[in-house]
Amino acid sequence: MGLKWKKIFKRTGGWINELSLHKKLVVLYLVIILIPILIFTWNISKNRFETSIYDAKRESEYIVELEKMNIEENKEKIRRTAQIVVANQELTEFISQKEEHEVKELLNFKRGTFSDVLQLKYNNPAIEDINVYAANEKVKEMWPIIYDERRIESSDWYRDLLEYEGTEMWRLNQQSEVASEGNENLQEPQKISLYRELEYPKDKHLAMVEITMLLEKFFPKVFNNVENKESQLFVLDGKKSLHFEQTQSLLNDIKVSPKELKEKFYQKNSGEMNQTMMFSKEDVPFLVVSSYVEDLGIHLMQVRSLEEIFLERDQLRMIIILGAFSLIVLLSFITHGLVSLILKKLHLLIESMKKVEKGDFTVDVDIQGSDEIGRLSSHYRNMLSKINTLIAESVNKEAATKEAELHALKMQIDSHFLYNTLENIKMMAEIDGKYDISDALTSLGEMMRYNLKWKKDFVSLQEEVNHIRNYIDLMNIRLDHSLDLQIDIPPDLEGQDVLKMSFQPIVENSVKHGLQHILHERKGIISIQAYTEGNDIKVVLSDNGDGMDPEVLQNLRVSLLEGTDVAETSKRMKTGSGIGLYNVHERVQLYYGKEYGLTINSKEGHYTEVIVTIPCLVIEGGGGLSA
Repeated sequence: MGLKWKKIFKRTGGWINELSLHKKLVVLYLVIILIPILIFTWNISKNRFETSIYDAKRESEYIVELEKMNIEENKEKIRRTAQIVVANQELTEFISQKEEHEVKELLNFKRGTFSDVLQLKYNNPAIEDINVYAANEKVKEMWPIIYDERRIESSDWYRDLLEYEGTEMWRLNQQSEVASEGNENLQEPQKISLYRELEYPKDKHLAMVEITMLLEKFFPKVFNNVENKESQLFVLDGKKSLHFEQTQSLLNDIKVSPKELKEKFYQKNSGEMNQTMMFSKEDVPFLVVSSYVEDLGIHLMQVRSLEEIFLERDQLRMIIILGAFSLIVLLSFITHGLVSLILKKLHLLIESMKKVEKGDFTVDVDIQGSDEIGRLSSHYRNMLSKINTLIAESVNKEAATKEAELHALKMQIDSHFLYNTLENIKMMAEIDGKYDISDALTSLGEMMRYNLKWKKDFVSLQEEVNHIRNYIDLMNIRLDHSLDLQIDIPPDLEGQDVLKMSFQPIVENSVKHGLQHILHERKGIISIQAYTEGNDIKVVLSDNGDGMDPEVLQNLRVSLLEGTDVAETSKRMKTGSGIGLYNVHERVQLYYGKEYGLTINSKEGHYTEVIVTIPCLVIEGGGGLSA
C-alpha cells in the first residue's frame, strides 16, 4: 500500500513539474481558496447532520421516558385496585367460609361487599376487569367478579403465580379463560394483567386475584392513533411479541415486518437497560431508542425514520459540491486573467534572456516597477552591464598578459642580478676579513631567495626554521647579539609540511612586542619546539618577554575564535608584525580546517607562547603531500 501511494505522489509531482508557472499559480490559487472552503462547508454539513441525529435521539428518549411515566402511573392504579381487593376483609371471609352460604347471606354480600368491589371497577374507567378466582368449592360464582378457581387451573400463568409466593406477577395480552368461554371466535382486546395470590390465613392459599387494563390505556403513546410517518412506539414483551398501533403506517411505509424489526433489535441488543441503535432497510436508515421495564419484562422501543435527515445531509453536500464546482469555474477565469497580467512582464524578461543566450548582450529590458519582477529586471540590467564590463576587462587583461610575462622575465633577471651582487660583496668582505658582514650577507641572501622563490605554498618544517634562523641572525646584528634561538625539533618531524611564512610572523611579533623592552636587562630567548599529539603536530613558539595582561590575552583569544570581522581584527592585531597573528590563524584554518590554528598562552612579565596545531603531513619529492 505504501509503495502504491509513493508511485501516486511521484506521478503527481512529475505532472506538477511539467506545468508552466502560469498553470501552477492558477492551480495553487484554486487550491488555497477552495480547500478551506470545502473543509469549512463540509464540517458545517457534518455538524448539522450530527446535531440532527442528536436531536432525534433526544426526542426519542424523551418520548420513551414520557411513556415510562405513564406506565408507572397506570401500574400504580392497578396495584392500588389489587390492594383494595386483597385487603377487603368481608370478601376474604366470604370466600374462606367452609359451609355453603344461605340465600340471605348471599343477598347481603351482593348488596354490600360485592357491590363495593363492583363499584371500584366502575369508578376507575382505566380498570377493565377485577376477577377473583376462589379455591373454595363452597363459594358460588358471582359474575363478573367471583369465579371458581378450577376455570384457570389449566392456564399458563396459574402455576407461575403459585411459585411467586404471594408477590405480584404481570402478564401482557393474557387470554381470559372466563371471557373466552363460549366466544372462541371473538378476538379479545389486548390487555395487561396483574395477578396476586390471596392467602388467608397466612401461607394458606385462598384465591387468585386478577386486575386487567387494556393495553391502549396502559400504553397511551404506543396506541396513539395520531398518524406519524416518521416515528412510532413499540412494546416488545418477554414472549417476543410486538405490540403497537396497527393503524399507524410506519412499518408499512418502510416495508419492514414486525418479525424483521424484532430480528434487527435482537441482533443489535447488548443487554443494557437503555440503549440506542441504528439499522437500514433498503437504504433507509432508522434510529431505535429502547428502554427495558424490568418488572414487566418488556422493551419500550421508539423507532424513528432518519430518511429526511439523511436526505437533507445529501442535498446539502450536493449543494456544496455544485457550489464548489461553480466557484472553481469562476475562480479559474479570474485567476487566469490575474496571473496572465502578473506574468506578462516575466514573459518579456524571458524573451530578453533568449536573445542574451544567442550572444546579444546589448539588449535593453524596458520593464519598470517596484514589484518583484521590476526589481528582477533591474538586477538583470545591472548583470548585463556587469557582463559587458567584464568582457571589456577580459580583453584588456588578455592584452596585458604579454606585458606581465615580460615583466616576470625582467624580475627574474633582476633577482639574479641581486643574488650575484650580494655574492660579490660577500667575497669582498671575506677577502678583507669582515666575516660578520659576510655572514650577514649570507643570511640576507638566503632570506631573499626564500621570499622571492614562491613556487609552492608548502615547505618543510626544517626550511621554515632555517628561514627563522636567518631572520634572527640579521636581527642580532641590530640588537648586538642579544637574541638566542633555541630549537627542539625531532628528526622525524623535520620533513613535516607547513605553510610557507607561517612561523616567521609569529617570531617577528615576539621580537618587536615581547622582547624589545627587556633586551637591555637580560638576554632574549626564542624557543621553537615540535611534537606529535595523536594525528596532529604541535609547534610551540615561545619567548621570555613582557607577556600580556589577562584582558589583552582574552581579547586576542576572542578575536581568533570569532574571526567574523577580518578588517577590525587585523587592525587590532597588526602592529607592524607582517601579516599578523590573525592572518596566520586564518591561513592555517583555510588550508587545514577549522579544527586547526593558533592557541595563545601568556603570563604578564614572564612569557608568551603560541601553539600552532597542524595535521601530520610529510612532503614527498619537494611538493607532494602524504599522511
